[in-house]
Amino acid sequence: MKNRQFSSKLWFVSITFSVLITSCSGKKKAVEMESKDMDSAFKTDTVHLRNFEKELQFTGQVSFDQKQVGKVYSMISGNVTEVNAELGSFVKKGQTLAKIQSADVSQFLKDYNTAKANYDIAKRNADNTEALYKTKFSSETDLTNARKQLEIANSELDRSSQVLKLYGEGQSGHTQNGQPSFTIKAPVSGYVVERTINPNMQIRSDNGNSIFTISNLSDVWVLINIYESDIDAVKTGQSVNITTLAYPGKIFQGVIQNISQVLDNDSKVLQARVVLPNPGNLLKPDMFCTIRMTAGKEIYGKTVKMLAVNPKAVIFSQDKYFVIQDNGKGKYTTVPVEVIRSTSKYSFVRGNLKEGDLIVTEGALLLFNELNN
Repeated sequence: MKNRQFSSKLWFVSITFSVLITSCSGKKKAVEMESKDMDSAFKTDTVHLRNFEKELQFTGQVSFDQKQVGKVYSMISGNVTEVNAELGSFVKKGQTLAKIQSADVSQFLKDYNTAKANYDIAKRNADNTEALYKTKFSSETDLTNARKQLEIANSELDRSSQVLKLYGEGQSGHTQNGQPSFTIKAPVSGYVVERTINPNMQIRSDNGNSIFTISNLSDVWVLINIYESDIDAVKTGQSVNITTLAYPGKIFQGVIQNISQVLDNDSKVLQARVVLPNPGNLLKPDMFCTIRMTAGKEIYGKTVKMLAVNPKAVIFSQDKYFVIQDNGKGKYTTVPVEVIRSTSKYSFVRGNLKEGDLIVTEGALLLFNELNN
């Protein structure tokens, strides 16, 4: 970018035509401009040869990070007596989420008590057999069998004890209305992003759906809906700009990390995934968002390159596009161009230009009017 300033106290413009005005077929209209006392400054930019890009826009939504989530299931049937975690609330690991009253778990308590009693008997028997063996009143075979029975009883006790631990306070024998009451606790710290139970709801043991889903929301996923016509243009590693209705002036920048290989049967879209850090938890699950990205066009596996100019340099007049070429030494040329596509950064054009040419950006419209009056 360079500035071309014209200064003097009196100024006049004398225009000499070096080439007649032609149509937009690519021929140039050249003029020479000599100015004095021009207080304004024209700014110029360079014509570049760049990868031909198109700007794509998609819809999507925010989702919690499936890799940083804890799902809570109920493996017993019964009646929900308490729910202590509201949807959207923050819970700590080990915090009580709900309590379920169930007759089914009585069997687990019975199994534990039976296993505990069998272990105590096997332990006493093994201790007695070992004492008798030391005094020669018991054989080595008897001792081996006693130790084997103790080992089996210990394994069964461990199993039943672990089963009770899956149900919170069950191993402590807590009851409500004469029925064992078991506490469901949070497996991880985070926000309750899904909750499917309420007090007095009946829970079935064969229910395969989670009753709570907990995520810390430090990172979130943005799931992008890609239609079939754009599948070829979207690649992993591409940068995207994400905006939301909640924060219209804020742009979240990310990179596509994964693209599904299966189309959704109903919507017929392919989903791409962007993982975003979420400081301050600004992004919430199920937020609607708009995703914009630029993609290069390829032909036979090779990226197409085209002339690109600063969008400020393009002038639209009488249904045609023009740029003003700076030829140096106060000489300017009106060059008709065909605008193929414009993005926020570049306008891709065809015309009688080449890479490295200087064109006027700021002040281009003023100069165009002067040249064409």
